Amino acid sequence: MIETYYKAVDEAVAALGLDAEEVRGEQPGQWNLKKGRFDIMVDLWEQENQHLFQIVCPLCGIPEENREGFLLNLLQKNYGLSAMTYAVMDNIVFLKYTTEAAPLTPENIVALLTKAAFYAEKSEFVPPAE
Repeated sequence: MIETYYKAVDEAVAALGLDAEEVRGEQPGQWNLKKGRFDIMVDLWEQENQHLFQIVCPLCGIPEENREGFLLNLLQKNYGLSAMTYAVMDNIVFLKYTTEAAPLTPENIVALLTKAAFYAEKSEFVPPAE
């Protein structure tokens, strides 16, 4: 059953002009894409009889100065996002989307990956590349 969802992700990756074989991760259900300087990681797994789909894009670290203000700004930016959310783990800011895999089609996945890339590039709080 999960292989059906793997195929949908592979089709979406191909629709974006990428080779699914080249962007697959080490484990089944992992894909690692790149948009500019941003990594876009896709995971698909089974948990408690559900198939879950997730997009995670690491954006930047949390600055030492004005941490509270930075985090408040991040929360306020979440309000304007569609489907995605900014999340924090281990002092790293991520763009994140998680859902059940069942309703997804390759077209939905393309739209979500495109949205993740757009939001990553437009996140003005991310320091410029060095």
